[in-house]
Amino acid sequence: MAIKQDPNGKWFVQVDRKGIPRIRRGGFESKEAAELFEREHLAKHRIQYEQNKDKRTLKELVESWFIYHGINLADGERRRRALLQMATELENPIAGQLNAEQFVAYRYRKTQGPGAITYKTFNNLHGYLAAVFNRMRKLKVIDYASPVCEVDFIKIQERQLSYLSLEQIDTLFESIKSSCKNVSTWYVTQICLRTGARWSEAEKLKRKQLHHGRITYEFTKSKKTRTVPLDPDFYRLLDQFAQHKNPDDRIFENCIGSFRRAVYRTDLSLPRGQMTHILRHSFASHFVMNGGNILALQKILGHADIGMTMRYAHLAPDHLKDAITLNPLAKR
Repeated sequence: MAIKQDPNGKWFVQVDRKGIPRIRRGGFESKEAAELFEREHLAKHRIQYEQNKDKRTLKELVESWFIYHGINLADGERRRRALLQMATELENPIAGQLNAEQFVAYRYRKTQGPGAITYKTFNNLHGYLAAVFNRMRKLKVIDYASPVCEVDFIKIQERQLSYLSLEQIDTLFESIKSSCKNVSTWYVTQICLRTGARWSEAEKLKRKQLHHGRITYEFTKSKKTRTVPLDPDFYRLLDQFAQHKNPDDRIFENCIGSFRRAVYRTDLSLPRGQMTHILRHSFASHFVMNGGNILALQKILGHADIGMTMRYAHLAPDHLKDAITLNPLAKR
């Protein structure tokens, strides 16, 4: 690779680098123009060269990602399984050679026809795969940018989150009391509705997580602990239920199956995929409707991003109330 000046005072460029198409070009008026051509030629072909020289398959890249990063995520193993399944369905290509056209065709197959998954579910999978490429590039394990990261996510019509009314909550507890043999079901449901906990967080509580009228959640999705106070009467009841447990003993038995059966025995119609998460949504929705502060709600729910919590903001009694007094017809 060289930049030289010919006898006529013009400059010429010769690129002769392994993996980059050879080229010899002359007639440049200045050395700067020749250098610019050289840089642009290298940049144009470097990405393809770097992708081609890395022969790792998509599955191999996923496994490396899991060792370097995924193992430290709360849902790392679940993501690993989902990513390996994607790699299988994509016929496990060389990771660096997976292009946007292949990926979009795969997206079409997954979201259309019999057995199709929802757009939201596919967006989650898309995010997982893009995160693998971005993380591995950041760690210098790969030195190319995957076209998968440039594909736009599917735009989804935003919908209001569902929640249970007070009457529906009463109906649910009547079903639990009358037919659930697993006593833990009632307590776990109460905790989810009283603290906004995820079902797994409440179901796996240990005795040491109850203290001074509060519950401290650990090993959460965000990897951060959070502490939420409880109504004193309910706390005494819960403390009594757990009184014979050792600090590291679980308080409750697994009871998600019992909860599902209790729901099926009612006329409640819950959104798809929200069988237990509806309890968390119900806590947040009633919290805001009763005048709760959105920043306090963020801390209670453990959201790292306030945008997640803002989904409930429209339920606040004074949400955008200025629309009433500041619209152009307000004083007419």
